[in-house]
Formats: sequence, C-alpha cells, structure tokens
Amino acid sequence: MDDDTERQSLVTSIEILNACIRAVENPEKLFRVCANVSGGRDDERAAVAAAFEVSDVVAGAILDMQVRRFMPRSIEQMRNELARYARRLAELDSP
Repeated sequence: MDDDTERQSLVTSIEILNACIRAVENPEKLFRVCANVSGGRDDERAAVAAAFEVSDVVAGAILDMQVRRFMPRSIEQMRNELARYARRLAELDSP
C-alpha cells in the first residue's frame, strides 16, 4: 500500500473510531435516536448521522456496532487502536 492510500485509510479509520467512541460513551443518545426512527435503514443512518454530526458511512459503522462494543474493555481497545492509527498517521505526515 502506498503512503497516500495508507494515509486515507488511517484518516477514515480515525473518523470512524472517534465517532464509535463518542457513541459508546453516550449510549443513551444513540439508543434514544434509534428508538425514535420509524423508517428503514436509510432513515436510521440519517438520524444517527445528524445526531452525531458524522457522514452516512460513519453513521452506518455506528449502527453496525455490536452491544459488546459498549463494554469498558472494548472501549479501551478502540482507544488504543485510535492512538495507534494517529501515531502512524503522524509518522506518514512527518518529513
């Protein structure tokens, strides 16, 4: 994978992980949004995107999370993964 492709992949992963962490840190908001959607998957994704101010792709990732991702150990694993991606992105961006 070339540096530009890796950089874009890291940026996307960081965006998704940040949003997922925000969602698991605020489950009441996520569940409230989901409970009030009366339409299908597109409506669910749009509601989550609006509530968390993220793209439809990132909202889809939030909706695809399993309940176990809300457990403290999983949250810590996501934070560690996010830090690893951020470090690698910084390495790619440094001269």
